[in-house]
Amino acid sequence: MKKGLLLIAVVWLSTLRIWAQPGRTTILAPNIHTVRLIVDNQIEAFPVLKLNDGKTLEVSFDDMTHEYRRYTYKVEHCDVYGNVSEDLFDNEYINATSNEVVIEDYEPSQNTTVNYTHYSFTLPNTQMRPLLSGNYRITVSTENDEGSNVPVIQTYFAIVDRKVSIYPTCTTDTDIDHNNSHQQLSLKIDCSNLLLRDAENEVKVIVLQNRRWDNAVIGPQYTGINNNTLLWEHCHSLIFEAGNEYRKAEFLSTRYPGMHGESVRWIDPFYHYTMMTDYPRKNYLYDEDKNGLIVTRYDSNGDADYEADYVMMHFKLDMPCLPQGQQVYVYGQWTGNYLNPTCRMQHNDSEQAYTADILMKCGYYNYIYLCAKNDSARGYTQPTEGNFFQTENEYDILVYHKPTGTRYWQLVGCITPIYRNK
Repeated sequence: MKKGLLLIAVVWLSTLRIWAQPGRTTILAPNIHTVRLIVDNQIEAFPVLKLNDGKTLEVSFDDMTHEYRRYTYKVEHCDVYGNVSEDLFDNEYINATSNEVVIEDYEPSQNTTVNYTHYSFTLPNTQMRPLLSGNYRITVSTENDEGSNVPVIQTYFAIVDRKVSIYPTCTTDTDIDHNNSHQQLSLKIDCSNLLLRDAENEVKVIVLQNRRWDNAVIGPQYTGINNNTLLWEHCHSLIFEAGNEYRKAEFLSTRYPGMHGESVRWIDPFYHYTMMTDYPRKNYLYDEDKNGLIVTRYDSNGDADYEADYVMMHFKLDMPCLPQGQQVYVYGQWTGNYLNPTCRMQHNDSEQAYTADILMKCGYYNYIYLCAKNDSARGYTQPTEGNFFQTENEYDILVYHKPTGTRYWQLVGCITPIYRNK
């Protein structure tokens, strides 16, 4: 890796810091793929641990080579926006044998057409144990040709120390429409166990829809206080586009197409997996989806972590070109929970369709198509998926507290998820 990569990484990170939150992953090197955060072997769990409860977070990724590379990771406490907690000393928030720890668990791929090495580590461990609640940033780095450490992954998780009770409700009878295209949340948060002097500045709430950080609501202003309970009622900022159910694809082999697959063929150096053509949705389509989930799988009885192959996936969305300045992205939890530039689609004028070619590990994937205006970080679903009140969405709520005069933001409440419309 060259100095240019380091410069690009620094610039890219500086533009993303406000969105750096639990589950948000940024890949900073082209040889890194399939970054996953799994809590206690539960693939659907949000990356939030309870303080001192003994559960672990596994972080894993693939380096697209069979050559061993020395990777290290460090863990830093962050504020509610994902910025490093500068007022804390390292030994206040983490018990660590060193600032950076070498990743020692790795396995070269076996019997695959695409060579890669699977790396993984768990937290907490004997070398690194977080001590405080709040957001944490994990930075995975390696040395470049000049011997300098270069970040290749930045991802976030959180630790909660429950001190508040959260009572949410979600309705399709919103302040915009009734049983049409939106869903609205109301919140009651019992803060009896907190000493609040200035609730407006001491408490911050984050609400996520299907773990999407592009349309996350960060710090909505509460609308009332009842004794020690903060209220968010008829809060316009907690109205979300309802969207549609996620689409599904599953490819378990390089010998035959799987769910939503049309064909598989070998074009050196990859197997190319052509998916069935997708179309914009004009109606609500009920399906048992997993809201963007990825599950790596393979048709053998081995370990998919290092035996599942990589294929070049060809997405096609049959749709006329949007007005100039608007883009279309393939989106899922596996894209890092944001509008990933590597998943941006290009319009093929001759076919009147958007297409994208993405190198992906064999497995099960949920995805949707999101549109964005003028390279905005926020996506919207209307042109591609539509918005229908019946959609089964999951909402995650995070509650942070920083008492006046203290030095860091604590995570004092978390519900993941709280709502799935029936």
